[in-house]
Amino acid sequence: MSIVINGKKSYIIDRTLINITEKKFNENILRKFIINLKRVGVDFFEIDERTYNVVKPLMISEAFIFRIDSFRQLEICKASGIEYILIKEDILEFIKIKDIEETYNFKIILEVNINSRKSNFMESINRDININEFFSVRFKGEHNCLFYDYLQGKYKVKTNIYASDEFSMATAVGFQALLKGFDYITTAFCGKDGIHGTTALEEILISAKVIMHAEINAEISLLSEMREQYEKITYIKLPNNKSVIGKDIFKYESGVHVAGIEKNPVTYEPFMPELVGMKRKLALGKHSSKNSINSKLKELGIPNNFSVGEIISILEQVKNKSILNKMEVSDKDFIDICRGI
Repeated sequence: MSIVINGKKSYIIDRTLINITEKKFNENILRKFIINLKRVGVDFFEIDERTYNVVKPLMISEAFIFRIDSFRQLEICKASGIEYILIKEDILEFIKIKDIEETYNFKIILEVNINSRKSNFMESINRDININEFFSVRFKGEHNCLFYDYLQGKYKVKTNIYASDEFSMATAVGFQALLKGFDYITTAFCGKDGIHGTTALEEILISAKVIMHAEINAEISLLSEMREQYEKITYIKLPNNKSVIGKDIFKYESGVHVAGIEKNPVTYEPFMPELVGMKRKLALGKHSSKNSINSKLKELGIPNNFSVGEIISILEQVKNKSILNKMEVSDKDFIDICRGI
């Protein structure tokens, strides 16, 4: 799969599996989750040796980008038929690029941490190693889009961005990278990666689809299902208001909100909930109105034979119950209230 914008293809490298296997995780659902990652648009899975030992029975090696930490791991990749490897700039002095090319014929991705480099860092690396000998250069850090313009016209190497979310900008940086025509975008599901996080897979997919009208030949409606799988695998409860996939992001309660949704959903919603496999949910609570009651009756298929006075009575009971219990009124409680009336 690729994201196509104005005829330019960008591919997704995902780090979710590395982050899942760092801690205790539930292996029972992992296979289905990996399949869904592929179906939702991931092209390559970045792995390290630990992750590889966990997922190699579940995947084909062609989908791997193996993160090299020692010379010994090159033999693992060769024996396993892995084509792509990733090497950090700080271990290049130990692993000679020429030796790798002549012995193994890997496609090599060089990861450069731009936060620790000056503006002329590419020249300093290129004095020792020909940048064009790499398959791709990955820029790791926050303001990495700035280096794309610098590369153009000077090097033929493919570009890869691995944004940090230290300043809550990772998805925006990934978005800008797509606009600039980067070849690869590095992501993680929910953006959970390392200390600060990185570009969230689901956010870059939806922003590309909705804002840029990109061509995405993937089943992004699986994202809601994947949220549930991710929570079970990692034992982590994601926030209900998590952007794009939070379970409550299409829940609405206030009377004005209800009226707006009924007239035109885009008044409040940046995209249709069905796009990510969700449905909007009308919640009843202390902010509800008569419109809310009428809409809930329609949603539940209850014949609205109530008078105006009875609707007001139902509304008062809904508000009182919500305030007393400090939570929204369930559909069951709402039906009981209507039966009482």
